[in-house]
Amino acid sequence: MGPSLRREERVKVIKDLFISLMWIAARYHSQWLQSFGLTHPQFMTLASLVAHRQSCAMRDLTEVTFQDPPTMTGIIDRLVKMRLVQRFRSETDRRVVLVQATEAGIDLVRQIKEEATEHDLKVYEALTDEELNQYEQLLRYLLRAHLGQFMALQGAELDSEIEKLQHFKDDPIHYMKQEKEKQRKVH
Repeated sequence: MGPSLRREERVKVIKDLFISLMWIAARYHSQWLQSFGLTHPQFMTLASLVAHRQSCAMRDLTEVTFQDPPTMTGIIDRLVKMRLVQRFRSETDRRVVLVQATEAGIDLVRQIKEEATEHDLKVYEALTDEELNQYEQLLRYLLRAHLGQFMALQGAELDSEIEKLQHFKDDPIHYMKQEKEKQRKVH
């Protein structure tokens, strides 16, 4: 892949490499989670509950994990059976089903994240600090370009959305509730 590639060809190669990277990462992550007895949707659900640090409604979990209600019910059923989450009815509205991570669920997510960090450090150990910085800047550029196009934002509005998105990992359930509230105010 020398400089003889036209810009259009180079962009296609970059896009294809990025898609391949996402596919391989998703496959590896799914297989790795199986060693903990979890599927990817189960982990995303459990990790979201752990990050939220309190009970939440099933409907909030369906939104943050992009699952439909019947699928989420099955995921929660399995996590309850594994004693990683608990399910109960809201005391103020008995129609609402709430779920919360148990101590075992919190411990498992902590263990998974610690092992993931160790793995990530090994993956990037060949890169210098300068190369890591360049890689981070390129990824920030890609995030900004794609999010700006996806949400039709630019300037300060885009900066604000990127800042909020950085908090998604800290508490995805809270983030999604804020987004729903923002959309409700617009309409």
